[in-house]
Amino acid sequence: MSNQPDNSIEPRYAMIASFWALGTVSALIVIKAYAYWVSDSAAILATLTDSFTDAAMSLVMLMALRYSLKPADNSHRHGHGKMEGIGALFQSACLVGAALFLIFESLNRFAQPQEITGHVLGMWVAAIAILLSIILVSVQKYCLFRAPSLAVEADQAHYSTDIALNGAVMASLLVSYNDGPIWVDPLCAIAVAFYYLFTARKICFKSLDMLLDRELPEAVRTRIRETIRRHPDILGYHDLRTRRSGMIIHISFDVEIDPELPLKAAHELTRSLEHDILADYPYAEIIIHKDPYGDTDDTRHKGVHH
Repeated sequence: MSNQPDNSIEPRYAMIASFWALGTVSALIVIKAYAYWVSDSAAILATLTDSFTDAAMSLVMLMALRYSLKPADNSHRHGHGKMEGIGALFQSACLVGAALFLIFESLNRFAQPQEITGHVLGMWVAAIAILLSIILVSVQKYCLFRAPSLAVEADQAHYSTDIALNGAVMASLLVSYNDGPIWVDPLCAIAVAFYYLFTARKICFKSLDMLLDRELPEAVRTRIRETIRRHPDILGYHDLRTRRSGMIIHISFDVEIDPELPLKAAHELTRSLEHDILADYPYAEIIIHKDPYGDTDDTRHKGVHH
């Protein structure tokens, strides 16, 4: 996701990307199931397994996304955005499971090689899958600019692997078609499995970052600091804290102001600052605590603050 602010964020684009992914993978399951039935290729089995995994993950991510977009209520005062992180963690676990299945199946193919048939059909299926995957990833990339959703980002990460995956399938079928070594087919499936594990690790870390309230990138924090410094009546600031929950970012910090400033004037000052930050990050929830200049000691300040 981009670290730059985007004033045109629209959560509905995340839903569009999710429905598009589900439609694409449903079509691919039908095509690949027929191709595997005809060819009995471990490499095509790898892509079929990938599509079944994709369908399950996309369905879960769609439900997680819809739940995460629910507004805050009396029981969830900070909203439901972290459901995206939970969904992404589930997605990572599915990828690990699919990788282990492929490794096990491919090792069996090494021990008991099977002749591959339907080479031309398999290559056509792989080519169609590559085309549909490129279109899907492009749609997801566009939607991410309009809706910075972890669910869509996680979907894009693993659908991007489909392009390389189906390229590997085409290569293994081409080798087999030209009477190449039979071990190339299961070897490609194992390579795909390790690619799954790499992608699962990436998604897992991003989901944990959200669930464990990791600070936003330094570029975002720097921009917030610059906005604060533009207000000459703010004499100091400290304890800047940021985190992401779904598509909402949470920002809190303390400002130091003249202790003689009337309460109403101090309120107007922080409200003006809040609107300046919202101009950069429209989907932010902001809490600003006011301290008299020079008096910054309170019980909320624990740990490292900067």
